Amino acid sequence: MAIVRDYMDYGGKRKIDVLLNAPNIICYVRAVLFMWGIWRALDHDYVFGATMWLANCALDEVDGKIARKFKQRSKFGELLDVILDFTVFEVGHKTLLCMIYPDFAFIFICHSVINIFTTWIYRQSCDITGADMYKSPNKILQLYEGVLGNCSIWGDWMFWLMLYLVYYTTGPVAPVINIGLWEILLWVCLPFTLIRFVVNVAGKLVTAVDFLVSVDIEKFDRNV
Repeated sequence: MAIVRDYMDYGGKRKIDVLLNAPNIICYVRAVLFMWGIWRALDHDYVFGATMWLANCALDEVDGKIARKFKQRSKFGELLDVILDFTVFEVGHKTLLCMIYPDFAFIFICHSVINIFTTWIYRQSCDITGADMYKSPNKILQLYEGVLGNCSIWGDWMFWLMLYLVYYTTGPVAPVINIGLWEILLWVCLPFTLIRFVVNVAGKLVTAVDFLVSVDIEKFDRNV
């Protein structure tokens, strides 16, 4: 117990206060719901799988707001949230889609790889240069911040969720047009997925390259 206590105490502050703050607990819950949902989804319980998928989306939206509201932001929490996004949305859910849509597996894999690469290199470039991730000089990222960004994130999440659902059911049929609701939402949300992809490449990647090359040029000039 003494070893545990010594580990948890750091400079008068308890590490457990960071590990078990509200936003980080939400991340742990997200991880459990994700694994539970994937486990049931692999057994073709698509209703439960979709419910856990949607719960993950909602909690991902909530944890950041709670961290800012109660001033519980931490480097551990920020990194935990990003890695969880990668593992849940880009690896876990896309792997599930690759299994049920094998003909489109190459597209799904490329989409995930590009999203992970652009997000990660942008975050790293901001850490290296000390730039604010949410106040980018890139015009595309500036336009994306705010309402458009939130709509695109939720639209992207819903597109992939609807793509999962329509494999099993098209949902309640809309009168007159005789098309399932999930299929309608799939096409409505597709533009948001495309917007988010373009922003990742033309916004985050371009900005990251500019940041990092500027650092290299500055180092070169000092060494000349």
